[in-house]
Amino acid sequence: MRTLQGPFAASSLPSSPVVAMNSNGHALLAWNATGNARFAERVKGAAWQASQAVPGASTGAGPVAAAIGNNEVAAIAFTTAPTRLVPSKLLVTLRAPGGSFGTAVEPVPGTRAGDMKLGIACDGTVTLLWTDAAGIKVSSLPGTGTTALACDGTPGTGAWTPATLVSTPGAGASLAELAVNDAGAALAVWQEGAPGNPSSIAAAYQPASQAWELPQTVSLPTGQSTWNPKPGLDAAGNAAVGYLDGNSMVVARRPAAGPWDPSMPVPGAQSVYYPALAMSAGGDLLASWLSLDVSNIGSVWASIAPAGGAWTRRTRLSARAESADWPSAAFAGDGSVAIVGWTDNNANTAKAAVRSAGAWTRSSLGTGYWSGAVPVAAGGSTAVAGWTMPNLANPNAGKLVARTWQ
Repeated sequence: MRTLQGPFAASSLPSSPVVAMNSNGHALLAWNATGNARFAERVKGAAWQASQAVPGASTGAGPVAAAIGNNEVAAIAFTTAPTRLVPSKLLVTLRAPGGSFGTAVEPVPGTRAGDMKLGIACDGTVTLLWTDAAGIKVSSLPGTGTTALACDGTPGTGAWTPATLVSTPGAGASLAELAVNDAGAALAVWQEGAPGNPSSIAAAYQPASQAWELPQTVSLPTGQSTWNPKPGLDAAGNAAVGYLDGNSMVVARRPAAGPWDPSMPVPGAQSVYYPALAMSAGGDLLASWLSLDVSNIGSVWASIAPAGGAWTRRTRLSARAESADWPSAAFAGDGSVAIVGWTDNNANTAKAAVRSAGAWTRSSLGTGYWSGAVPVAAGGSTAVAGWTMPNLANPNAGKLVARTWQ
């Protein structure tokens, strides 16, 4: 286990770090700690590097986003704190392979962003997604490479593209997520509707080297609330979205050439209260979810669907003595490793289950916080998890920690 930063004061507990990993097993974690953004990383087989300040983020405010491409290009996005004279800015800092993060730039001047996501293609193109008052927007910085096969492109030196609104105006879009593949195809997903009662799941798709398509509703009109969409995108551009339809986890799929197929339930994923989805480059799907029994005790489950195949029998990942919460999921691009993270509220312990060679192995990672998130990532036969751990000297204080498997 690696301490990333801390301990923090009891009044300044940080959120869990953003966790990213590429196909080389290179882990990149970023977080906002007491008003400044930092990052730490680990190259597969090496020791963790000391955490560093994100350039330009000494007045970081709110969430951060991070991504590391299979070409070793890395990106971190953050917002600055507003002052009486200077409004908040959405900034991005980039790093070419073997280099250092450069001066943070404002991709779209004047942007006021909520949450944000990043994705990196093999040609070096960096895609930024964010939410503002108008809806879900994207901008990209074209890369220098030409093919996904070489996967050696770097971000260009030109301007970012103008902001594109990919959601329907006035639809009440929220909880946006982004997936980008090596070829440069991208998938943005979000929920739409009134706050606290979303009525549909929508998606916008961008074929490689083409413009964003118009948003489409991927959920069926069941009359139930639809929640928490999670995207998947394989190397060929085949897409998937997992989400909650009422209290059932369902998955909609789309071939690269479209259109979306009707959403189908994941067998055994009924009475569900939180979904997680991940997709390998080969098109295998990992679904995980939180189920509650009649006493509101939570359990975490998972199922795998091989590319183009049916879902396998569900597997319970959390122990029966646990009260599990907030599962997260990741799938290595080569399909070698899958990981699901969660918190056991009974013991306030961070947990993870790693699947390799067809078998799940469960681990207790260390102390965590009640209902705390345990973000995970996987790649290159390696997996990583990050979370907030209580400080032993004062459980009301905490520190940020990470663990890897390989």
